[in-house]
Amino acid sequence: MTIRLFFLLIAIFAMQSSHAVTVDNLYKAEIVLPLIDSEQKVIEKAYDLAVEQVLTKVSGDEAAVQKILPLAKKSVAKWVAQHSITDEQNLIELDDAIYSAKKVVVSFYSQSIDQFLFEHDAPVWGKSRPSVLLWMIEQKQFQRQIAGVQSPSDMLAEITRNAEQKGVPIYAPLQDDVDRSALTASDLWGFFETTIREASRRYETDTISVLKVIELDQGYEGTLQVLFQSEPTVRIELQGQDELELAEKATQLLAKLFSDRYASRKNSGEETQIDIQVTNIVNHEALDQVQGYLKKLGIVQDVYPSMVDGSVVRFTVSLNDSLSKLINIISLDSLIIKESAESNGSNELTPNLQTYKYNG
Repeated sequence: MTIRLFFLLIAIFAMQSSHAVTVDNLYKAEIVLPLIDSEQKVIEKAYDLAVEQVLTKVSGDEAAVQKILPLAKKSVAKWVAQHSITDEQNLIELDDAIYSAKKVVVSFYSQSIDQFLFEHDAPVWGKSRPSVLLWMIEQKQFQRQIAGVQSPSDMLAEITRNAEQKGVPIYAPLQDDVDRSALTASDLWGFFETTIREASRRYETDTISVLKVIELDQGYEGTLQVLFQSEPTVRIELQGQDELELAEKATQLLAKLFSDRYASRKNSGEETQIDIQVTNIVNHEALDQVQGYLKKLGIVQDVYPSMVDGSVVRFTVSLNDSLSKLINIISLDSLIIKESAESNGSNELTPNLQTYKYNG
């Protein structure tokens, strides 16, 4: 676990102006099952488990997926792009019996998954996702410890595993001498936001989260706090019978929180037309790149250049969701960077005019 978290942190330090993470394999799942019935039965069961995992990862909204999962299982075989089945070395114990195991890798057509979610008013969350720094402090037998790369814990390992399955890019702090001098257990336990933000600055993630966990005589309690860059802090109370349940709930809530902020819904019922003005577009290749980028965003229904003035291009964009969500999604990438209307050279008062600079 220490090595894995270390290399995750290497990716953070390599980030430039955009801190978002590209999450690959959103439409792929690996399922390990005991060989109880025939191999064909194993494959069929793996399809059902894989589509649940992929739908959850693509949407970020597990509750929404559970409502439509029975319908998805009826069509799952038609959505499979390819699958493979191989022997697993480890045996599986089930009901006091030992079975050999099979690993089934299933890849789905992305268009089929997206269309199904859109048709059932569920969100589709793209592969560009916010990086999340997780500070976690645990209290066990009245002892408090901050978890990190140099102070790993079972709870942190479980959260990392859950987050990976849900497509949430979570990173742990190094918890080295620099961290320990910048942030104490008392600071985290008291949710001292200013100190937490300052200690997190070195990691340059999009979002900061803090999870406080208390071991009780029966079960666990937790408090999850999420600190955004320019929005109010969110705080949520959690309970679980064990560490596994609390970790599952924490990552499920994080995924839903980010899905609400960044994912799009085709049938949101909120259609808006706006103008996006972009400077520094000096050739047709740049124009095509910006228009293609906007067109690929799930929230965008249509986009076309409506005005060209030298290196300034204005795009008219039709949205099937809110303007605020579009701004959130664009902020995860660095192809176009937000500017003020004055620095963009736009002095006119145009409703819903958004101003950016091409940075390709």
